[in-house]
Formats: sequence, structure tokens, C-alpha cells
Amino acid sequence: RPGPPPGVVAPPRMPLGGQGPEAAGRIGGLLSSDRWWVHRPRPVPVASEYASTLVENLRRLVAERVIAETAADPGEYGLDRPSVRITVRFAGSGEARVLELGSDSPLTGSGTYARVAGGQKIWTISSELADTLQMSIDELRETMFVSFADDRVRAVEIRWGEERLAFQREETGTSWTMRRDGRDAGKQDSGKLAELWFALHQWRAEEVVSDRAGEAAEQGRYGLDEPYGEIRLRFGSTDKGAPELVVRVGKETAAGGRYVTTNEGPWVYALDPDDLQYFEEQVLPTLREPAAGTDEAGGGGDGGQER
Repeated sequence: RPGPPPGVVAPPRMPLGGQGPEAAGRIGGLLSSDRWWVHRPRPVPVASEYASTLVENLRRLVAERVIAETAADPGEYGLDRPSVRITVRFAGSGEARVLELGSDSPLTGSGTYARVAGGQKIWTISSELADTLQMSIDELRETMFVSFADDRVRAVEIRWGEERLAFQREETGTSWTMRRDGRDAGKQDSGKLAELWFALHQWRAEEVVSDRAGEAAEQGRYGLDEPYGEIRLRFGSTDKGAPELVVRVGKETAAGGRYVTTNEGPWVYALDPDDLQYFEEQVLPTLREPAAGTDEAGGGGDGGQER
């Protein structure tokens, strides 16, 4: 169902930074309030394309063909022992509808036999919907794991190896104030930050290697106890108590990516090496250099540390 992640997904040592159910109404679609989740047998975010298939098709189920108004023998269609039973509930309604799936039609491209539980009418539904409904949890899982509302970000802190970058959105205009390694460094164009948003949204997990990111042993195993890098996005306010998304980057994977976790859930991801390479070779270099004519590193900085 849509909404914030189930409360149990927060690892004990990395609690959700204000993104839980209580904060959903306050900060709107900041992170996962519009994402669909598997709640049982364990919490898993659903890939947007599969969520769309489910929502659009189950909201107004359309039969491809009516096979029988009254089925004398449901077993003929595999509905005496349905392969899948789907209970659908709608917001604001206590009514639940149960859809049963039977066997596939023997005619190529003719879909899967289905009926409403307790009903007599048999029809076929699209193979796309039937296949999605029968996917395993791991198949449904969203692999693009850094989700946030770009326009709500107010501050960014990046620690990558020995490097430190920090950006804060100005109240007016399209620029961000910039600090590099603790010193004022001028301003950065919003277009360069947009490239960062794009890169993060594209971060894809080759594999989910653990669902126990909050445990000390797992953090040590994947280099997340002393992370190589950290990206911190603050929303709505630059105060320390503001909702934030924290992305922690650990050891290298055998494939050349890195292990990553976020404070949105207890998962450790193996980041795709191509996504890591794009971030390090295309995005970071452009963020390091301030907008033309605004570099203050040589004089105007106060030398203070990042907030």
C-alpha cells in the first residue's frame, strides 16, 4: 500500500530522520510518502513501474474477455484452487474485494483466468497484470534506492574520502552558497545541484546484500561503521533537527561499486559500478568548482567549519 514505510524498517542505530509516519503529513512527499510498500511478510519498497501497474489495473479492473457467465466447473480454469488471491481495499471504504487468479489461457496472449471470490463469472485479465501480481517480493523491490523531492532540499553536505563540500540554498535566486573543506568557496549554480539530484536518483542496487544495516556487525562487514563517504540532504530547514536523508557509502564491492545504506530503511545495497563512476567522474568534479566569478576560497572565507 502507499504511504510512509512501516515503522519496523527503522534500524535501531540509524533511526529514520523524521521520515516516518508521524512526519508524513508535515513534510508531504519528501521521501517515501507516495511510494508503495510490501508490508508482509517483510517491509520492502515497490518499484514504481510495478506499483503503477497494480494501481491502474486494480483501481478499475478491465477484463480482456468474458469466458463464462456461470462456470459449471471452476477447476476447468484453475479456479477451484486459485494460484493467487488478491485482496484490494480502497481508502475511505471498509469494503474489500478479493480477486482470484487461475491458470493461464491456452491461447497465446490471451491472459489469465480470473474471478471475484464468490462470483460465478469467469474472465481473463492481462498477462502483464497477472505476472506482476505473482511476482516475488524481491522481484517487486525498488532498486533505485535514493528517492526524494528535489525542490524541497535546502542544504547538502558531501563527505567523499578526504573531501568536504557543503551547499545551502539561497532564499532568493537560483544559487547556492558553497563551502569546500570548511571554507567559504563562493556560490554554485542550481544546475550543478540538479546534476547531483539526477545522479542520486539513478543510483541502482545491483543487489540488496543485507536487511540489517543497523547492526554493528553488518556495518563493519560493509565498511559502514567508518564510511568512505556520506551525503546528507536537509529538507524544509537548515536546522540540525530538520528532516534529512542520509546516504552512507562504505567499502568497495567485488564488482567495483560500493556498499551503500540510507536512513530510509535497514538495507545495505551493492551500488552499480557505472552509477558510482558517473558520480565520481562527472558530478563531483563539477560540484567542486564554484560558479564563475564567485570563488571566495582565496580571500573571503572565514575558515570556519561546516555547520
